[in-house]
Amino acid sequence: MKKRLLAVFLTAAMTVTLMAGCGVPGGSSDEGDSEGLKRVTYSLREEPPTLDPQLMNSIPSATAAIHTCAGLTRNVEGEIRGDGAEDWEVSDDGLVYTFHLRDGLKWSDGEDLTAEDYVYGIQRLMDPATASTYSFLGAILKNGNAVNAGKMEVSELGVTAPDESTVEITLEHPATYFTAMTAMSQFCPARQDLVEEYGQDYAADPDKAAYSGPFVVSEWKHGDEIVLAKNDQYWDKDSINLDEIVLKTVADAKTGVAMWEEGELDITEVPTEMTDQYADQSEFVFDGANDYLALNMSEGRILQNKNLRLALNYAVNREEYIQLATNGVYEPNTRYVLPDVNGSEEGTNYGEEFPYEAFPVAGDVDQAKEYLNAAMSELGYSDPSEVVIELLTTDTDLAKKQAEVLQDQIQEALGITIEIRQVTYKQRLEMEADKDFDMVFTGWVPDYPDAYSYLELWLTDGSYNHTSYSNPEYDELVIGSQTETDPKARAEMLFQAEQIFLQDAGVVPLQLRRIQLLVNDNIENFNVYFVGYNYNLVYADIKE
Repeated sequence: MKKRLLAVFLTAAMTVTLMAGCGVPGGSSDEGDSEGLKRVTYSLREEPPTLDPQLMNSIPSATAAIHTCAGLTRNVEGEIRGDGAEDWEVSDDGLVYTFHLRDGLKWSDGEDLTAEDYVYGIQRLMDPATASTYSFLGAILKNGNAVNAGKMEVSELGVTAPDESTVEITLEHPATYFTAMTAMSQFCPARQDLVEEYGQDYAADPDKAAYSGPFVVSEWKHGDEIVLAKNDQYWDKDSINLDEIVLKTVADAKTGVAMWEEGELDITEVPTEMTDQYADQSEFVFDGANDYLALNMSEGRILQNKNLRLALNYAVNREEYIQLATNGVYEPNTRYVLPDVNGSEEGTNYGEEFPYEAFPVAGDVDQAKEYLNAAMSELGYSDPSEVVIELLTTDTDLAKKQAEVLQDQIQEALGITIEIRQVTYKQRLEMEADKDFDMVFTGWVPDYPDAYSYLELWLTDGSYNHTSYSNPEYDELVIGSQTETDPKARAEMLFQAEQIFLQDAGVVPLQLRRIQLLVNDNIENFNVYFVGYNYNLVYADIKE
């Protein structure tokens, strides 16, 4: 196990060491149109489900968004810089943020970009009519929950535009990480006229949106590729070196490697079964993803039973799982909050401050069977084979392999039946949101480097709580942390909440995702980061 590598990679921004590989970057769709263009093409296993800023709910979408959206701020590998806002100030009580926009901001179609566009985007996030699964982020805003629940008008949300160049945001409670949140796509501006014109199709195609960021969507071949072109209306266009970024959907990682070898891709992940073959040509990085099985505890679901959830947790041998499913590339994980988010003091991380192993990394079959027997008694089953649980996952080869290893481990340890259901990435997200699953292979990358980014998901009335988890003591601690001003006491409250969540077997923690990247050696300033997105090519360049 490579435990200390995690801290090395995640405590600071990660600039990938570029390895020998393809020739000059630029492999793409229409080769005849690429002469003289600085173009970088990278692969995704699954296509971004949406490019609508307020509806984005996945890392593929968020990574696209940092290239096409201009938030009030921009997160550049942990450094929060002004983007649409040139500067800002915070009130003494930490509740009111006043952002001053840059002069002359424009949308990609030449229309003026004003404070009202930012206000509209944030209001749209919290408008119940939008039905954004990421509206939980806006709970931090004054009246956020009430607005999202339809109990107050959207105009009563704590965001206003005193004038066309000023955005004032009022919070429910102080949050030192809030400026990082304003870099997220969900807080980006939106064009009201285009939203009203296209409705549900807003941003579904390049001509159904306008863009505020360094790049625009110039082409979208659904299921194949998305082409981003430099935005000549962006305020900082002179710092943008690339002409195009191509997001290529390549479901089979082996195909991606072959395309990289042929110069058709500049950046791709190595499948775990090929890790040794490319060990000397690639870079290993933790991407911040903490993968787990989310367990549906809704009324009438079999995993509403706590003892059955605990049986699953003790049945999984995470060390063996990592070796069999990922060839030892990922790291086994037995807790929920990513250890490398910030601790209570500057320069510390959460995992070092609060070490914790919720379940034995190698599992405990005897303990698992005890919990299963208790569950069967409570559920009225006489034989383990009567217990049937469906495992929902995506349709990639890696997802299938991971699911099959878990299926074998759990069935062998407990004698119950695990049925695997594979669907597209977009469908999996929709089924999660609809609570249409027993357990689902999923994960979380922090939106900001704080334990709260993980724990806010499971508040009883949280809009992202797709498992119906509920514990009053957990709620009290997480909500109480919002107003606790002592950093140490606040961190301790969050740690207590994490312990309660895992004692309740809220999820089955599995792994910290460690990816192996092949990168064209002519690309400069390509970065990988663990908060909010994966790849950053905004300021990348190509060697002459």
